[in-house]
Amino acid sequence: MKNLIFLSLIFLVFILQYSMIAQSDYEMVQSYKDRHLSITRGIEAADSLGDLNNLLAEVDKLRRDFADKKEILDQSLYPDNFESSLEKLTSAIELRKKDFAEIVELETEVGTLKSEIDAINKKNNSLINQINVLESQRKKDAATIAKLEKLVSNLRATILQRDELIYGIVDSLIPRLPGNVSELSQQEKEKVFSEVEKTNVLSVIKKSLKDNSRLLQVTTLNSHDLDEVKEQQQEFTAMWQKIGPKLVDVYQDQKNRQAELNEVDFLFNEWEKYIRHEAWESIKEEFALYSINLKRFANGKEFSEVVSEFIEDEIKNNGIKNKDESEMIYLQFTDSVWFKSVSPDWIPYLIDNNMMDTEQKNLIEGKIAKWKAIVAPSNLAWLYIVIVVVLINAAVYLIVKRRKKNKIKTTDVSGEV
Repeated sequence: MKNLIFLSLIFLVFILQYSMIAQSDYEMVQSYKDRHLSITRGIEAADSLGDLNNLLAEVDKLRRDFADKKEILDQSLYPDNFESSLEKLTSAIELRKKDFAEIVELETEVGTLKSEIDAINKKNNSLINQINVLESQRKKDAATIAKLEKLVSNLRATILQRDELIYGIVDSLIPRLPGNVSELSQQEKEKVFSEVEKTNVLSVIKKSLKDNSRLLQVTTLNSHDLDEVKEQQQEFTAMWQKIGPKLVDVYQDQKNRQAELNEVDFLFNEWEKYIRHEAWESIKEEFALYSINLKRFANGKEFSEVVSEFIEDEIKNNGIKNKDESEMIYLQFTDSVWFKSVSPDWIPYLIDNNMMDTEQKNLIEGKIAKWKAIVAPSNLAWLYIVIVVVLINAAVYLIVKRRKKNKIKTTDVSGEV
């Protein structure tokens, strides 16, 4: 009996020891898994290369702390083992290091672009101020006009150069904004938000939009220049439409930022409005350069009405005004402005951009034909008759002179014979 009790005690001790060892191994394996999971989460949340280097040191420490438990872990981490589980952590860290290397490279590039943009902004402010002064002296002399045109050309070139730099910044930002930003976690959104703040991309875009509008406010452009500005506006708008809605998604919880995005939309609308306004102002300025001061117009209907009214007034005043003055106004209106620049350059631009229709154009040209029939015909017809008579007399004179010369030559030849 005593022997049976003794054997039972030995068996019980053995069972207890085995249970303690098993419990100890389980806790050890669980501890390893907990530390492995902690490092995995740390890799996903890392914000810098420094964070990843610290995690790499933790992997090395994990390896050292559990090296003597390798055999147990090999059996408990199926389908992985001790070495392969650590290798996964190392590979994940190296992969994220590449991401950060690309980010650092992009941030360096963006920093350079931002510095260039700041320099261009200062230059543009100086150019706009100079242009503002010269525009008030536009009619003074050819040298002033030439200087003004050169400044405007420089300003347009620097604005385009800055827009290209902005495209570079936006291109660096787009890869971090997936197709559906709403799928980003709050943490990922915060990261994008932080990057947008660093590049200050919204402020840069707003500054460019304001300068583009100011360029149109302080300068007078021709239809070709305005076509280029319109193309630039369309490209810029396309860029904004590509990234703007995504930024809205990122900023949806930032009330102030939402207001800022609304302001960007407003500035785009203002730019488009100034482009349309600039066409009408430039046409009015073309006439004003020849002292033909038309009333204000801002669309095709108003333009055709204002021009028609001006012509009708001139027709009514024919015979009341000095005759030479009436003819001079007619010739300046038609030859110096309408047929020289407005009809060949501006009318196609206005019709192509749906700012005027053919009916309105025909209305004006009908008025001009009526004006010509009243103001110009007698004098110009008389002038044409005089020119034709002079040309006929000159031709007759040359023919007679040539015949006489040929006759003399024939006589000389006959005498020699």
